[in-house]
Amino acid sequence: MEYKRREFCNDVKCPVQMELNALKDKPDEYERVRHVCSTACKYTTWQFHHWLMEKGYVILVDSKLKSGEQTVLVSVDKKLLGWIDEQVQTGKYHDRSQLIERALLESKRACLKAKEQK
Repeated sequence: MEYKRREFCNDVKCPVQMELNALKDKPDEYERVRHVCSTACKYTTWQFHHWLMEKGYVILVDSKLKSGEQTVLVSVDKKLLGWIDEQVQTGKYHDRSQLIERALLESKRACLKAKEQK
C-alpha cells in the first residue's frame, strides 16, 4: 500500500487541511493556507509515523549509508530515550546511534558467550 499525499491530514481531520479542502476553487487563498501547512504543521513527525504504523504502512529508508550501515526505525520508551540523551550530552558518545549500536554489540557478545557456555 502506498501513502497518498495528505492522507494523514484528512484522516485526522487537521483543521488546516479541512480549510484547504474548502478552498480548492480559490487558488490564492489555497496557497496562503498551504504555506501554513508546510511551515507550521499542527502535528509532529512522531504522530505521523505512529499513524503510518497503525495503518499498516511500512516506512522504507534509503539504505545507502556509509560503511554498509542501514537505518532502522524503532520506538523507544521516553525515559530510556532521556537517559540515552543524557549519556550523549556527557560527551561519552558522539550521538544516539553510537550508544545504541554499542549497546547492541555488547548484548550480542553476551548472547554469544552464553551460547558457548551451554
